[in-house]
Amino acid sequence: MTGQEPRFSRRQYLTQVGGVATTLALAGCSSLGDDETTNRSSTTPGESTNSSNITAYEGLTYAERRQGALKLDLYVPQTESDPPLLVYFHGGGWIAGTRKEDTAMLRRLAETGYAVATVDYRLSEIPDGMEPALEPDPDNPTPRATFPAQILDTKASVRWLRANAGQYGYDADQVAVWGTSAGSHLAALTATVDDVTDVAGDVYTDEQTTPTVATEQSGTVQAAMLWFTPTDFLRMQDQFEREGVSGVISHNAANSPESLLLGGQITENEAKVERANPITYVDEGTPPMQMMHGLQDRVVPYLQDVILYESLQDAGVDATLYLLHELGHEFFFDDLITDPTIKQTVRVTHTHTSDTSISGDLVAGRAPAGPEAMTDFLARTIHD
Repeated sequence: MTGQEPRFSRRQYLTQVGGVATTLALAGCSSLGDDETTNRSSTTPGESTNSSNITAYEGLTYAERRQGALKLDLYVPQTESDPPLLVYFHGGGWIAGTRKEDTAMLRRLAETGYAVATVDYRLSEIPDGMEPALEPDPDNPTPRATFPAQILDTKASVRWLRANAGQYGYDADQVAVWGTSAGSHLAALTATVDDVTDVAGDVYTDEQTTPTVATEQSGTVQAAMLWFTPTDFLRMQDQFEREGVSGVISHNAANSPESLLLGGQITENEAKVERANPITYVDEGTPPMQMMHGLQDRVVPYLQDVILYESLQDAGVDATLYLLHELGHEFFFDDLITDPTIKQTVRVTHTHTSDTSISGDLVAGRAPAGPEAMTDFLARTIHD
């Protein structure tokens, strides 16, 4: 379809697929402790606040763009040695959302011994006269720009965090990224792209892909956790049709989130789609990845994570893919922490070993999908 699709608010968009319209939560996850911290968005930018064993630094500016300043919040636990760093990118179809959405979850994760940064990145531009399939929040102050601005921003945040590790007290050599939905796409790109200039190809100019923030630092990361990840935009619609599933919107439409991200209808911009696809950059040097995706997802086809997993497997990269049989888009942690464990297919590949696929029970050495699996993965990949 070449026209514009019907519009949804973000709440309607997620409700249509049986997902959630509120932020992710860790309620009921005793392994991550009680929620003793609260969002302190009213603090002066850069001011630290202490709650429990977490020091919070909010409103730190990591980049000044032509469209405006980009900020991050940082939660650092009090530990005997500098903790590893986890950098989080929020979802919202690249058109909605802010770094503040998942604060409670991220602060609790910090209590397990990881410094956690939650990052704003430039959202998609909306052309005059265009009615996006996913309605933006008119009060969202986040600057807007067209891809590849978003990967420049996420890479800049990693470099800035490395440059300032001594000031805030975390291990700049041990960095993982995590994202959900659109944020997971950016986390995957951040992990697979070694240098942001690699995104240019024959499509973008040097000016569009040249880093300007903490350029003496590396933007590479050591691991990635990905939840319901868009990867190859041009295959999304076909994947839904292959599974006999009716998605919420047409991803090929001119007003789809993917088309707005790239600044043009994806079916007419195949070269740009390729440069935005994390699979394009997968090689034997790609860091380990853990992926989770609901089989009932009607926003992002679960096959998007499958094809990423298969590319990692072909490259000999350590990867784990959880396919959650009864879950849709943007599930809660509570949906994962059940007794008995929810039905799930777990696929694991180790470097230079064969793939393992098991339905339901655990793969040897892997916890079921949920917080324990995440902290186990981080312990394997970014702990000394």
